[in-house]
Amino acid sequence: MPINQSRRHFLKAAGVAGTLPLLSSRLVFAQTGARPYDVLVVLFQRGGMDGLNVVVPCGDSAYYDRRRTVSISEADALDLPGQTRFGLHPSMQPLLPLYQAGELALVHAVGAPTNNRSHFSCQNLIERAVFDGSGLSSGWLNRHLVSRGPAADFQGVGFGTAVQRSLSGPAPVLGMGPFDEFALHTDSPRIDELGETLRLLHPGSTGLDAVAQTAFSAMTDLRNADPGQYPPANGANYPATPFGNELLQVAQLIKSNMGLEVATVDIGGWDHHDDELNRLTPLLSEFAQGIAAFRADLGSAMNRVVLISMSEFGRRVVPNASGGTDHGSANCLFALGGGVLGGNVYADWPGLDEADLADGDLAITTDYRVVLRELLRKRRGETALADVFPGYTDPRELGMFRA
Repeated sequence: MPINQSRRHFLKAAGVAGTLPLLSSRLVFAQTGARPYDVLVVLFQRGGMDGLNVVVPCGDSAYYDRRRTVSISEADALDLPGQTRFGLHPSMQPLLPLYQAGELALVHAVGAPTNNRSHFSCQNLIERAVFDGSGLSSGWLNRHLVSRGPAADFQGVGFGTAVQRSLSGPAPVLGMGPFDEFALHTDSPRIDELGETLRLLHPGSTGLDAVAQTAFSAMTDLRNADPGQYPPANGANYPATPFGNELLQVAQLIKSNMGLEVATVDIGGWDHHDDELNRLTPLLSEFAQGIAAFRADLGSAMNRVVLISMSEFGRRVVPNASGGTDHGSANCLFALGGGVLGGNVYADWPGLDEADLADGDLAITTDYRVVLRELLRKRRGETALADVFPGYTDPRELGMFRA
């Protein structure tokens, strides 16, 4: 029997076919030790969050004139110290103390030059950070890891059912669900013997062999470090949802010193074409509670962590007839961590009067790459910014991160 067919037959008989962790097609190198840079956690709010109802422009009268059926009242919006224009959605209460402490920064009227209102297309473009039609398929985070060079097996980890597009590319990364599923799945009591046999079947001579060897190495590392041994600390209370559980696992990987440098986590459900006020409230509560728990859990370790969250686009300024909002353009963005100069809303506010809108949308006045470039340069030591963000040469920075 040919060797490839023999391998397939063995894997199927062992009950492990298709269960290896999702990895890129290149072999990761050995861990080179901790690096003096922040761990970067990137959240993606999939579906198009309505930033106008999250970081509420209470001081812009046009917001209330144009959003009569879906606006957040000025009385309900949370006051932000030093701000006369903006307030927070009341469900963001768990994050207010972090803003007040100078750890949380908000950016408004931010977005990407996609000229597109398709969820799939915009997510794809934003996660690749390529808008010149070049067809470059790798994600901006993966290009950053290529620039940094290979390190630990757990250098880049995408949580969920698939590795996020921002992490895809030639640099090796891991895709993870729950820790206890990151293993060979078999009822055989001879699991160690089975693992060794699989290693012999994949000696490293092909791309598939390299992926398999990396998977085996990562599974061994995870078993030895046992990050699940670290329960939430400092009274952290994660929401009992996939989003909450994945943030907990990111915190556990950080605590276990497994060489994590970049992690990605998704939270979906932001596409509110109807009944937005009622549907947005619980989702924002989950979002805010999860981030607040993550911050509390890490304690002083948060000084070397930056969490940033974004969505593919905002929503139209004028609501639709179903009490919801349709796909728009500019949005808001969140950044949290010890290296963040928070307690501020960074916004070149364009206004919401008819003449100020861009085809009915809040106009983009800050390209999101302005934020990401500054973040990578100051907190991740990135020097090859032209490679990470090809074709983007704007040197402007908002001054929202410590060097």
